[in-house]
Amino acid sequence: MAIGKLFHIIHMTGDLPALEAWYDDVFSVGRGFLDHNYMEGERRDASLVLLGDTVIEPISPAFRVDDWDKFPLGRFYNRFGQHWHSVAWYTDDAGEMWQRCVDNGIRVYVEGGVLTDQRPDPASAIMTHPKDTITQLEFMNPAGGPLEEWDPRLNPAKGFDPEWWIKNHPVKTPGLAYTTILTKDLEAATKVYGEILGGTLLHKGSSELTGTEDVYVQLGDTVVQLSKPNADGTLAANDLEANGEIHHAAAFRVQDLDATKEYFDSKGIATLARDDDTLITDPATTHGVPFRWTTWDVPGGPRVHA
Repeated sequence: MAIGKLFHIIHMTGDLPALEAWYDDVFSVGRGFLDHNYMEGERRDASLVLLGDTVIEPISPAFRVDDWDKFPLGRFYNRFGQHWHSVAWYTDDAGEMWQRCVDNGIRVYVEGGVLTDQRPDPASAIMTHPKDTITQLEFMNPAGGPLEEWDPRLNPAKGFDPEWWIKNHPVKTPGLAYTTILTKDLEAATKVYGEILGGTLLHKGSSELTGTEDVYVQLGDTVVQLSKPNADGTLAANDLEANGEIHHAAAFRVQDLDATKEYFDSKGIATLARDDDTLITDPATTHGVPFRWTTWDVPGGPRVHA
């Protein structure tokens, strides 16, 4: 079993055209391998966009379809509104991932929120129950399917340059530094992401800026920050109190915090808080979700020296 490249992180919205236009305007995101796509089995509309080497999926329920609210994404939107939704990885065998999960009491679903109690085909896409993995996780094997051709990170013929944003854009980012999942129990969360899913424990620490105790685990090429709030009134504490354990934030590696802030100011994106190496932008100005922008490298992680 191997967890490999990050497939995407999902940004849920109730106004997909506005969110997509924002990503285009602010970040000049890469496009072309899934644009304005409707999935009948999920009753959703979405695109896949690239920021550095990281794929973000702006997504919304297909509100024009009568039963959109009967499906998992619609139920999520009705409960949480605009929010980070989930994390997805490519894997070489979804069947092996299913086996690892069910052997450890993690419920697994396929398209449309259908619980599966039979080992799926290796090329399937599977999703975990968010209560069992702190947030929903998705695993899929792109080999032999359209994504192997469409995803420019997988297809050399696409000529993808992951350093385009460093060379050409004011937000000089190579991509995601880490993504944050809030938990009430760091020990239990670390067991899920480390022992059960096979991640590598990189670092433990705490942050006065975010008001959290943190454990960093690498799954595939991506660092997951497991965070437990230790102070009241912070974004993390308020999100956990309002929404429970959930995918909370995305932190992108940048070269220069002052230059990044200056650019965001020009785009109407407000700074909520910052310290010497990390800037948090106000979710009210980033379509409801917390972003962090950081010059800090997770010790031992894939962005060191990036």
